Amino acid sequence: MKMGMLMALGVLSAAALVQADSFTDVEYVSGMTGFTKKAKGTLVVEESQLRFQNKDGALIFAIPIAEVTDAVDSREHSEGSVGRKMALGIFAGKDEEFLTVKAENSASAEAVVFKCRSKTASGMAAKINFFAKRAHQTATR
Repeated sequence: MKMGMLMALGVLSAAALVQADSFTDVEYVSGMTGFTKKAKGTLVVEESQLRFQNKDGALIFAIPIAEVTDAVDSREHSEGSVGRKMALGIFAGKDEEFLTVKAENSASAEAVVFKCRSKTASGMAAKINFFAKRAHQTATR
């Protein structure tokens, strides 16, 4: 009885380790072949793929994690418009975070750019790189 409970707990713990992470308030900016318009939604990072979906959960596009070569976070400072500068002075500017996912397959290479909520892009990049590294290690075995 105790052994069965321990095994079940171990299986649940292993399942929790590969659980998907969802990042809301993400905006697709550019880079995906066939998608020219910006879109807001949720980026779901899973062991097998990255899924970008709209607010209703419908899939916009997916990138197989095995095709990801790198994920990089960056921060840019936007000075703000003239009107905003007049109203807010030195506080008119704002920092924006971006996530760039680089992917390659036999037919193409892409660098997909997402605009992210503050203080989330670095964690997203780390999670994506972790899964991509595991996928590449498994493929070379």
